[in-house]
Amino acid sequence: MGTQIRISREDGSLPCEVCGFPTMHVAQVVADDGTVLGRTLVCTTCQRSRHRTDSPAGTDAPPDEVPAG
Repeated sequence: MGTQIRISREDGSLPCEVCGFPTMHVAQVVADDGTVLGRTLVCTTCQRSRHRTDSPAGTDAPPDEVPAG
């Protein structure tokens, strides 16, 4: 299956330097046998926008948050 990236929602998040949203997480890189190989920073907003081809124009909130107002 290969390595996996695991994000813990319990650890909280940080502001991303690229998109500015507070969706930067410390993730574990995990091998097939469950061994933690290391850690990396992952922005869930930036990752989603890389794979999305039909991004709605004019939205300022990340996909998992509701705009204030």
